[in-house]
Amino acid sequence: MTTVLPRNDSDRLSLLRTAISSHSRDQAAGRAYLSPTTAAALEPLAAEFEAAIAGIAQAQANQQQTLAAGDTALAELQAQVRHTWNTVRWRVRWQDVSPSVLAYYHLRPRHTRIPHNRAAWLELAQRLLAGDAAAVADGYASAVDGPALQGASAELAAALDAINAAKQSLHSARQHGNRLRRQVNRLLRHLNGDLRHALRDASVTDQQQIMRTYGMRFRRTPGEATAAMPRSLASAPIMGWQLQAEPSAAEPVSVEQ
Repeated sequence: MTTVLPRNDSDRLSLLRTAISSHSRDQAAGRAYLSPTTAAALEPLAAEFEAAIAGIAQAQANQQQTLAAGDTALAELQAQVRHTWNTVRWRVRWQDVSPSVLAYYHLRPRHTRIPHNRAAWLELAQRLLAGDAAAVADGYASAVDGPALQGASAELAAALDAINAAKQSLHSARQHGNRLRRQVNRLLRHLNGDLRHALRDASVTDQQQIMRTYGMRFRRTPGEATAAMPRSLASAPIMGWQLQAEPSAAEPVSVEQ
């Protein structure tokens, strides 16, 4: 049997907690299967790893919240930008305002470029505010709701700062989790080694039973199932009709006509 170590954090933490409980029980009964170094590392590392897992989950939740707030702020800013554009286009079309005013608001007669991310929308809003000020200076009427666009810009800028901070926090939490995960994997290998060394004189069945109380799991190695099968079964034909018992001499064999 080959020991199978866990591949996800929940199973890693569960194995650590199981090993801690079993070690305490066996130590109280006068049985010591683990080395002092391994035993001393179990509880502190389990607590730190559990906190790291919770920290990653919290950082992910914070990031989702900041992204949602960013989407809300972006939608408000987009509404103000489109309102400005619609106002300028309406004046050019229906009030005989010169089409040259479009350039102040970064509009084109056709196919105006639309930003594709939050930062680009924020930059566009800043350029619209500057363009509107230049248009007013050149004699055009303002087309921007200044307080609303400035407020939306400030909200989006704050949301972008929060998003970047949340991303950095999540990155740091994941790095910390990865470092602890490597430590946990190493400790679990030491746990497996300690148990196998302490139980080296016990039967395979006893080894596995005791190791399972510490949370260890096993996988059959190739050829092990065949080796454990009785030779009479291992060499038997595999077709179903060949496995039927032969009729005894006292029983006549019926023959289909």
